Amino acid sequence: MVAVGLALSLAATGIGFLAGGTQAHSVSGVQEVISYTVRPGDNLWTYASMVTPEGGDISHSVDELMELNNLSSPVLQTGQRIIVPNLS
Repeated sequence: MVAVGLALSLAATGIGFLAGGTQAHSVSGVQEVISYTVRPGDNLWTYASMVTPEGGDISHSVDELMELNNLSSPVLQTGQRIIVPNLS
């Protein structure tokens, strides 16, 4: 999986996660998730591209993240808290 790549990318860009893993259920099964506070310049497409398997459809990952967070739009607001896959 792209877990290591996302973890390294997020660490390299200074994106910080808040501790506290939880589990979420999705079509692909149970997945550990963590809460993340959106920073200026963050967007859902960037996260989706990091968690999408190579050759996969990024728009599908955006849809999954939107569903996981009960979002009606992929637009994020600075300070907003979202749930993202725990890739550590």
